[in-house]
Amino acid sequence: MRLRQLLVFALVAGPATANAQLAPHASWPTLAWSNGRGAGAYDTSQGKMVSLKEHLFQRTQTAASRELVFDQYPGLRVAGQELWLNSRPVDSAGYDNNRGIARVQQAWNGVQVATFMWSPFDADAAVTVVEYEVTNTTAAALTDSSLFALDNVHVGGGDAGTTAEHITWSSDAFEERGAAGLVLHRPSPAPLIHAASPNNPYGSVTSGGHLISTSDSGVVDDAACGFEWDLTGLAPGATQHFLLVIADRTDGNRAALDAQLAAIPSDPAAALAAARADWDAYFARAQVPADASADELAVYRQQLAILRMGQVRVDGPGSGQIMASLPTGPWNIAWVRDQAYATEALVHAGLAPEAKAALTFTWGAQAGAFVCCDAGGGPWVGAPYAVSVVRYTGDGAEDADSNENGPNVEFDGFGLALAVTDQYVAATGDTAFVTANAAAIFGKTADVLVGLVETSGPTAGLVRADSSIWETHWYNGGRKHFAYTQASTVWGLRAAADLATRIGRAADATKYAATADALAAKFSGRFLTSAGALRGNLEEPAGSELDAAAVEALNWDVVPATGPTATATLDAFKAGLWNGEVGHGYHRDDDGGDYDTREWIMVDLRIATAARRAGRPADAAELVAWVTAQARANFDLVPENYDRITGDYAGAIPMVGFGAGAYVTALWERGGAAPIDGDGAVGGDAGTPAVGNPAGCGCQGGGGASVGFGALALGALVLRRRRR
Repeated sequence: MRLRQLLVFALVAGPATANAQLAPHASWPTLAWSNGRGAGAYDTSQGKMVSLKEHLFQRTQTAASRELVFDQYPGLRVAGQELWLNSRPVDSAGYDNNRGIARVQQAWNGVQVATFMWSPFDADAAVTVVEYEVTNTTAAALTDSSLFALDNVHVGGGDAGTTAEHITWSSDAFEERGAAGLVLHRPSPAPLIHAASPNNPYGSVTSGGHLISTSDSGVVDDAACGFEWDLTGLAPGATQHFLLVIADRTDGNRAALDAQLAAIPSDPAAALAAARADWDAYFARAQVPADASADELAVYRQQLAILRMGQVRVDGPGSGQIMASLPTGPWNIAWVRDQAYATEALVHAGLAPEAKAALTFTWGAQAGAFVCCDAGGGPWVGAPYAVSVVRYTGDGAEDADSNENGPNVEFDGFGLALAVTDQYVAATGDTAFVTANAAAIFGKTADVLVGLVETSGPTAGLVRADSSIWETHWYNGGRKHFAYTQASTVWGLRAAADLATRIGRAADATKYAATADALAAKFSGRFLTSAGALRGNLEEPAGSELDAAAVEALNWDVVPATGPTATATLDAFKAGLWNGEVGHGYHRDDDGGDYDTREWIMVDLRIATAARRAGRPADAAELVAWVTAQARANFDLVPENYDRITGDYAGAIPMVGFGAGAYVTALWERGGAAPIDGDGAVGGDAGTPAVGNPAGCGCQGGGGASVGFGALALGALVLRRRRR
């Protein structure tokens, strides 16, 4: 079944039967890519590129990142007939052997077009490279045939970015200029015809003609350009390759942009080969759990790609930060918490340079705006601190969102930053990093956590109330004594004690370890329900006290991973948070509401780790298998959520820390290490593509993976608006 047909079927099929196990199924249409500077996306349900962001991150302190592409897609002329291929179904789609290279395939009148799209890491620009591989599958040479490409980008003024655009042909490329700068459209080989508004390529093809050569559009609104390459004479079974580079530079400097793009080969096949080689070199540095199955290995490899593409690479203070999701997911923002889970995964995978870049950002970014004081005159953090209380802008400044209940001020990120730093140092022995960042690590983070422990009143011995993981905001009952913050503080202070020991700060090590142990003891005595399970916070009454984030107290050894508390907690989660509509996975808490009651993939994977450690391997395996099978059916991507009724992908997709990072860590915590080679095989079989990737392409047609999870029941694709 073709992908588009499957998605149409998903829109009309009924929901799953309650309490039946829903089968894994395709529900997500979009492929995303990035080089850490810009980012792009292709929608398989529309048959076209739908996004090219000028930055990977959502915004700086002063401006939002612009969307440059309205749409972009190829067209065909075969034996005098022609159409744009966005009107044809996508026959297969996916990532090229789980690299960060999107691939889609379409066909018409005996001509097959494979389109590859990626952002090269050796180009220091917001750039998408498009390579078309056109194959004649007929029995005769092509006559009167062409390949078209339509580029509709928005660099002008006005709300839509379409006002007063100007396209000119210069030095073998189109320069499209407007209020937002320059977008370069560089074709290779030289096209038969280059066309632009007012001779819009779209109308030329829809009317059945060739493009009309145009070298200057004049200043017009909503300008578009395109290209036509001759296919006449292409022999049966033969393939021709074409390249299109689309790149942005805000200041409009063409010479500087050309220099940034100089590393991209002009030969189309060579450009794709170079991109593949770059990705394979990245994978060659990574390790995977030795016990990963073929399907897990494919998904794992794709998560390594997502982790790489989710990390910002710019000149300036924002470099190294890791987004919570790739665009077009709405959370292309660096949350401290999400970044910590991503960094932990990089450490597990042996990708030390990327982990160090993230930690270098963490300890060097701007923070400290929420020392004092809230509307009641009390402190927020109460002391100068180094790690943001929520997240960062793209230029590395602290950012805390607010609503009618005030700002989010979260303390859990302090402990998480310490913990993943300790993991990095333990894995690499890089104590020089600790010494270089000692003031931020100890004085402005570990010491701050010690100071946040209350010394009087009914909650003495616990960390002060905050907004914590689910970002409940500060006022009107939002801040609470959350289990997640208490647990992350214990984990972080124990990590700080280890870091202090490594560089000879014995007194600090003793202080941090003693504070952590006392907090853990206090936590164990206060954070239990009447049934002996971990409760989410102290303030909510019995009956609304379950929060899956509390599972980290088991995973981080704040309370024993086995024994009565672990048993009671996992039983309580299964009884109160299990998603019975789909028959898989967990809600994040018992507070109700659409967002909370979705299935949370990060929660599934963290509970899987706790279940395995508690002696419930079957429960752990089922959760990982479900997430794996869903990913295999959806381009090997891991989302923020599944819809609680249909099991369809929902929220931000793909997630980086709460998706890719959580998946990598879940597999790693289960098994040992083995090298991953450039072709996705374990143990160095360089000639064997990853299982589940036909011809090594990582492509997905109709059904994706088939794992026995019960009767198939597909539901509507539902995208939600808010994360936190």
